[in-house]
Amino acid sequence: MDRLKPLSLLLLVLVAAACGEGGRPRHLLYGQAAPEFRPVRGSVLTESRVLRRTTLGRRLESCLFRGDRGGVSADAKVVERIGVAGESLTFANRNHTGVYACDSGIDPAGERRPPWCGEVFGALADGRLLDPRLDVICRDRKGAPLAYAFVEPVAAAHWVGVDQGRYVEIYEVLAGLPVRIAGTRHVSVANARATFEVTQYDVHGRELVKGDLEAAVAG
Repeated sequence: MDRLKPLSLLLLVLVAAACGEGGRPRHLLYGQAAPEFRPVRGSVLTESRVLRRTTLGRRLESCLFRGDRGGVSADAKVVERIGVAGESLTFANRNHTGVYACDSGIDPAGERRPPWCGEVFGALADGRLLDPRLDVICRDRKGAPLAYAFVEPVAAAHWVGVDQGRYVEIYEVLAGLPVRIAGTRHVSVANARATFEVTQYDVHGRELVKGDLEAAVAG
């Protein structure tokens, strides 16, 4: 029996390791701890904060095309989001007729320097985006296609969850702006399309609406 003890302990370690690999991620993109959003079991809460353009400095300027820089107020509010596989910056233009997003990742064409691999702009009509402004140019650190899209929060929504397969990634609604989400599931680079499984919650984590966001790159 004593000979079986080391083997049993080894099996327990292997099982524990396997569970850890298959469960929710423990860290976000830059190694910071990934807290769980308690109302949604097995979730990961992204790191989100509101900053000013002047505070971000070159971090934002390096994303914007030179011709776009004058269209953004110097003190514009910027929502910075850092998730498990991606990060983004979201901010309105000077007259609030549209919204920009800077998307991070590896640029396969090598045209952009890290951390950014794409910039999109979405026009607003009556305060809402005309389309999700899908971006499928980026790749994650493993080389997989990394898609980004905007989600328009419904009334009373405070959190937006994206099903990432083995966990749900949670984004906070901030600064009255659409929420820039990211994912590597259901992405077709060849067809320039992606599908995101999205759930929106109120401030207490109660589900408000759930459905698929099917997005295509605008022509």
